[in-house]
Order: sequence, then C-alpha cells, then structure tokens
Amino acid sequence: MKAKAKLSLALALFLGSLVLMQEVQVGVQTSEHPALGAYLTDGQGRSLYLYTQDSQNTPTCYDQCAQTWPPLLVKEKAVAGKGVAPNLLGVAKRRDGSLQVTYNGWPLYYFVRDQKPGDVLGQGVGGVWFLVSPKGEALKPSTDQQPAGAQTDALLAQLKAEGETLFTRVCASCHGAQGQGGVGPTLQNNTRLQDVSFLVEAVTKGLGYMPPVAANLTNREVAAVLTFVRTSFGNSYGLVDEEEVARLR
Repeated sequence: MKAKAKLSLALALFLGSLVLMQEVQVGVQTSEHPALGAYLTDGQGRSLYLYTQDSQNTPTCYDQCAQTWPPLLVKEKAVAGKGVAPNLLGVAKRRDGSLQVTYNGWPLYYFVRDQKPGDVLGQGVGGVWFLVSPKGEALKPSTDQQPAGAQTDALLAQLKAEGETLFTRVCASCHGAQGQGGVGPTLQNNTRLQDVSFLVEAVTKGLGYMPPVAANLTNREVAAVLTFVRTSFGNSYGLVDEEEVARLR
C-alpha cells in the first residue's frame, strides 16, 4: 500500500473515531508529560493543541490544515475534567456551523499523527503548534527545564514530522514516496545519508539530477527534511539541527 493510501486510511480511521467520540459527552482534562509537565487532553488522554495563528475564539485551520490538525468538536459544550478550569472552556463556531471546543479562547485541535494517548508529536511543529497548559497558554518550556535527552527526543520528533510533509511535497517525485528511488537514487538503507556535509551541499547547491532547492527553504526546513530521510526508510542516522545547516550551507 502506497504512503498516500496509508495516510488516507489512518486519517479515515482517526476521523471516524472522533465522530464516535462526539456522540458521547466530550471531556477535556489534563495529563502529565515527564519533560513537558501538565497539558490538555481529551477525555481519552489524546493530546490537544493550539494554533498560534488563530485569534480569540476564531479558528483559522481549515481544508488541508484541518486534515492534519482535526478540530475538537462538540454538539453543545465540553465538560471540564481533572485539572481543567471550567470557566476557561468555551466553543467557537466554525465556517460549517460546527462547534469547536476552546480553552482560554484558543480553539483546540488534535494532531493526526498522534496515534495513542501520551503521543505529543505535534508539539512545536512549525513553531506555531503547541500543547496547551492548564492556564490556557501555549506550552513552550525553556530548554533548561528539560533533560538533554528529552530535548533531543522532542526536537527529533518535531523535525521528523515537519520533514515528512516537506519530503512529500518536494522530494518524493524524484526519490519515491517510500524512498524507493526513481529519477533520484533510493534512500532506503542508504549509507550515504550518514554524511551531513554532503547532504547539506547536495540540497543547497544541487547534485546532478537534483536542482538546488534550498533557496526556497529555511534552515529549519532543510534540517527537517534531512532529519526525516536520515531516520526513515530503514535509516537511523539521527537528526540534523538548524545550527548545523546554517554552518554548512
């Protein structure tokens, strides 16, 4: 099954589960993450996020955005669970008339790649998606509050999620949706991906079949797509961060 088909199936199953959830009472509660602290989840423990591009009680994530970040919907209102301030819960009307749960005025969303309670793969994505604190604020912990291992794991998860989207848009037409190759070489179990200097130069300056694409990508985006290919398709070479890209490009 191709990647798009798998993603479509996962999305259908995810959205289907959400529809079933809306038939019963929707709750919002808090959960505890060992590195991030307390954050909002639904009644089943699935992580909830805010989008910093939204304004007070006004959702702006629709269409393709809403497929990746499904809104938390309710028929009338949500119920406050453990750790949640009832007076901060509310609803905002979406363009189709459905009601999206808000907290402290922030519309709440899921991240489609979070597969189970406790997953927080959407944290920090794009620098605009964040978990929500019990006070109703974007959860942006300072790096000195996190153990080094937690910092690395969180950054890798964020970059990989961002990189997958970029890979699909920019790279898959040459390298294949599963990294199987095509116009470009296969990325599956490719030992050349160990060489970060080579990768950054290839992306930023071009390489034979591949035109230079970095003119249209930020250091963060280059880091994200390289992190994705280095940790996918049977590879386990680890992340590439923005500082390394800036130094090498």
